[in-house]
Amino acid sequence: MGERLILILGPRRLGKSSLLNVVLNEIEYPSIKVDVRETYSEFSSVNRYVIGRMLLSSLSGRKRLLEELERNVKGLSVSGVRIEIAKDFSIVELFEALNEYGRFIITFDEAQYLRFGGATRYDGVLAYAVDNLENLTFILTGSEVGMLFDFLRFDDPRAPLFGRYHHDVVLSRFSQDLSLEFLKSGFREAGIRIKEEELEDAVNTFDGVVGWLTLYGYLRVARGLDHGKALEEVFREAKAIVESELSRLFSYSPRYKVMLKAIALGYSRWRDIKDYVTLKLGYINDSNFSKLLENLVKSGYVEKKGCRYYIFDPVIERIFRGGVACSSR
Repeated sequence: MGERLILILGPRRLGKSSLLNVVLNEIEYPSIKVDVRETYSEFSSVNRYVIGRMLLSSLSGRKRLLEELERNVKGLSVSGVRIEIAKDFSIVELFEALNEYGRFIITFDEAQYLRFGGATRYDGVLAYAVDNLENLTFILTGSEVGMLFDFLRFDDPRAPLFGRYHHDVVLSRFSQDLSLEFLKSGFREAGIRIKEEELEDAVNTFDGVVGWLTLYGYLRVARGLDHGKALEEVFREAKAIVESELSRLFSYSPRYKVMLKAIALGYSRWRDIKDYVTLKLGYINDSNFSKLLENLVKSGYVEKKGCRYYIFDPVIERIFRGGVACSSR
């Protein structure tokens, strides 16, 4: 793996984390993985102490390496499974020590949350590491692709990562044929026969989003649900997932929920969506409305095709179109 900075990109539930796990299991080099979204959700921060502790926790099975890092990184103390980080701890020093150890893969899942680093400028840290630490490869995944690129700012001459080469792996939804074969292969491996019309209905319902296809297959195989019950359960679980994912976004503005509702109902043009939101919640100026709509696109929930806007995920679209309102609590 000769690349220094690799991005795995695509909206939620397209298999980025699964692909990353396969890569890390198959490569010969040691690796560290941090789920930045989970870290941010737990600590409401991704400062250097939090990220440092998560990185080091991933090395808990490498006692000799941890001892070596303790000798070479200020502010780091390791005692058994206990990791202590003091005020003078430096992420850069940790990366430098790992670079001296040898080839290493460092992965940040949902890396757009690194923008919440506070005083720690992770874009600067990454730029330094990419330029100077030749034994390290960084793999970043991002569901909120627009937010990730806003954070990395490869095209901004004032940004630390300006002009840096990055190898992008962009995932897309499965085609209908691939979705059908994906389900057939899974059921064949499980020794279960499923009616062709049920498979086709599932393929049409989930429109190539591999996460929902996988959940549907699991419900049929592991829980023995019939086709109708499996679909109902997917939508029930999806509603809970959507409420969790979108609760923070909705807390910033109630208009986000109404905008998603409008798009789900078929209002796909900028003016039509704005008119719907104005009708439901009152006046909003064009600039503020455009910013909110742009945020939905950058967050990966809405995609723009030409002059029209669509909800990327068919399950989320159906939840909003069907009146299954998402709580904003």
